[in-house]
Amino acid sequence: MLRCMLTLVCVLSICAVGCGPASSVKMRAVKGQVKLDGKPMPNGEIQFEIPGKVPATIPIKDGAYSGNAPEGKARVEIRAYKPAAPVKMGNDIVNQGSMENYLPARYNSSSTFTADISASGPNEFNFEVTSK
Repeated sequence: MLRCMLTLVCVLSICAVGCGPASSVKMRAVKGQVKLDGKPMPNGEIQFEIPGKVPATIPIKDGAYSGNAPEGKARVEIRAYKPAAPVKMGNDIVNQGSMENYLPARYNSSSTFTADISASGPNEFNFEVTSK
């Protein structure tokens, strides 16, 4: 009986958390172009980060991206990936099939790129990066 009551309390607690007010994060359509060394970036990802909100990560294909990101002034990070060099530990290769970002940190972890995503749009942001 006690176990049933504890289970019921847990279930009701979970339901109460899920029944809170709707999220106030407004998502807006964003799009743009990313050039790598003067040419459309073949593939990668762009991320729009606003403090206190879940970041939006959008794929880049043939230099273009299109998706939804939270409204507000966002810090922008851009990454492009290539297969990582194999790392051998003893007789095993531990990172087989892994990918690594080959863009400099100034375009991702140390990025100063920003985008002001607004309700009035058009929210089109173009960026140029270099591989060196």
